[in-house]
Amino acid sequence: MKKLSYSLLAVLTLLFVVVGCSKSGGDNDADSLLRTVPADASSVALFNVAHAVDKLGGKTDGTTISLSKEHTKAIKESQALKEKDKKHIMDVLEGETGMALNSFVYFSAARTYITGLLNDPEKFIAYEQKQNPSLQWRDEDGGKVLGPMAVVGNQFWICTTGTPDVEQLKYYQNLNEKQSYVSSDAVSLLSDTEKAVTFVADVNKNLAFLPNSTYLRLGSSLIFKDMSYIAGYIDIDKENILASAAVLNSDMKPSELLLPAEKIDVSVVRSLGGGGDYIAAMGVSQKLVKKISDVAGTAMGQNSDALAGMLQSIDGTVAVRASSSLDDVEVRLQTNGKDFADLANMINSFLGLTVSRDGNTLTAVRGNKDFNGPVTSQKAAEKLKGAWIGLVADGLIARDVVSVTRLVPEKKSLRLDIEAEGGVDAFLNALLK
Repeated sequence: MKKLSYSLLAVLTLLFVVVGCSKSGGDNDADSLLRTVPADASSVALFNVAHAVDKLGGKTDGTTISLSKEHTKAIKESQALKEKDKKHIMDVLEGETGMALNSFVYFSAARTYITGLLNDPEKFIAYEQKQNPSLQWRDEDGGKVLGPMAVVGNQFWICTTGTPDVEQLKYYQNLNEKQSYVSSDAVSLLSDTEKAVTFVADVNKNLAFLPNSTYLRLGSSLIFKDMSYIAGYIDIDKENILASAAVLNSDMKPSELLLPAEKIDVSVVRSLGGGGDYIAAMGVSQKLVKKISDVAGTAMGQNSDALAGMLQSIDGTVAVRASSSLDDVEVRLQTNGKDFADLANMINSFLGLTVSRDGNTLTAVRGNKDFNGPVTSQKAAEKLKGAWIGLVADGLIARDVVSVTRLVPEKKSLRLDIEAEGGVDAFLNALLK
């Protein structure tokens, strides 16, 4: 069963990255699929197949996909994929499986599924049976089941958590509009057809599945006012993978950030002595320090006084560069010039860094102070401009990929942006080589 699910999921995963939404029939397919998602689903993602085809040099008619010569060659010459899996991928792209290559939907409700439409259900059933001769499709409540896959009418489902429940799936297919996700206020967050993937998650419903959810709810309430949804997208820009997510309230508006968010002073990032594998920075204002001290005081009582005393001199931007092993670290930290000794002692005692002072700026170093790396302080400063918290890293997501993660203050709220430079090629290399 795991082998079966890996094979088809690998095909779909490859489609999501190499291609992104058909402008011919895709919107109708997406609407049809969302009508089979229950309105109380905790998370929903819409995968728009074919949106990125033009950007990556491919073509699609919604039934078949012609990849660029480069990507086709990479699949056929892959050392990571077995010959059977290579053929499976090419068969999907060439329309040999009966799948409709317009849209796919992921959702989590009573079970978690990936689902899509079928142009030819009998062709799909016969094809998957041929790929898995040791297993047999079984009839179940008017549908057919093969391992984690089910076919009901002109729709296939892959259950990613256990086995599919056909009776439940048939119920999903007959939901009225009010019962389905198209009636949800959140459905509008999935409607951007110019993105490869759009997603929305109901925060409260997802927290209910997690241990210690009470503490998580309390933590989120200290950071955001009425934190109800997390919504965003994943897309491709040339060879880069882009992602963005925002926190929304119950009215689908940006949820108010309750913490003071001061933007990074990029001159502090530029002042770092050289490059590194990782460069991170954060704007730390006196208002934020006081907020942290107040929260710590509530949680720790009198024990928080010492912490508050050590933090109260931080005022401005904290910037860090580090080697991949974290053995070599440099920190530049702006202060208000007060209580230097307490802060320096804390940095030395807890982090093992040697501290020096230049005016109101502290420099703390561990390991080789002359270390270097591929991420330059100049590049990091450019990438982190406008962010409250940010990280520029080489090799963190994948080898030879520089990733940029930024928390950006916007409309009194906060937006998460992620960029993986060369991420498309890196993903394909990881999957295919």
